[in-house]
Amino acid sequence: MLISILLYAVIVAVLTYVEKKYKFKIFDLPMTFHTVLGLVIGLLLVFRTNTAYDRWWEGRKQLGALVNTCRHIALKTKHYLNDEQASNIIGSFPFVLKEHLRELDWSLIPKGLADQMPAGFNEAEHKPNFLLNSLSSTFSKAFKEGEITGEQLIILEDEVSNLMNILGACERIRNTPIPFGYTIHLKRILLIYLLTLPFGFITTMGWYSIPFMMMVFYTMVGIELMAEEIEEPFGTDLNDLPFDELAAKIQGNVKEIENM
Repeated sequence: MLISILLYAVIVAVLTYVEKKYKFKIFDLPMTFHTVLGLVIGLLLVFRTNTAYDRWWEGRKQLGALVNTCRHIALKTKHYLNDEQASNIIGSFPFVLKEHLRELDWSLIPKGLADQMPAGFNEAEHKPNFLLNSLSSTFSKAFKEGEITGEQLIILEDEVSNLMNILGACERIRNTPIPFGYTIHLKRILLIYLLTLPFGFITTMGWYSIPFMMMVFYTMVGIELMAEEIEEPFGTDLNDLPFDELAAKIQGNVKEIENM
């Protein structure tokens, strides 16, 4: 960002020098052009930012639901079954979901976590779905063996369904990016606006147009970059959701419930 601002300042400085020396008429560009175009760009940037923030906030709501659902199902599993394998699956699910959404190396899952997983975990193509299937299978087996009642099975399966809904919502956010054509169109218009903006101010502002143009550039490009950073909320950028901390928090909560 800083390099882009400095480069833009150099461009404005060169244009100012040319205007001072040669007095080209092109520098008398009427302000009406930038007034109208600036209004359109402002509306596009507002829409762009709101769309990106909606994705970020929806992701945050899903992670909040993930925390509560994992705690609830851990409590029910503890008191209905007291099954260590099921507790391991619940505590591991946020880590597996996180890496599934980020499409990163599965070695980033905490050491020893994969060893606690049911057989077939490493070979499964869709690992979060595999864990939920294993969890549901554990509950069904417990019901068939008479360890839990039908009502308890329904309660536990409802929680598995909630986890499945969270998984689907997160995948929807992850796999449905903002249309590429819209993003490129906005960047092109913004570039045209910023490159032509000095032609409407240099004649009247002279060298003072350099800091003014830098401020406009920083404001408008900063909004676009901010939207670009938060539109993928499950990533690892500075302003993305704290998925790593939440996953560790959930695992700690599940272990605490298990040891109560």
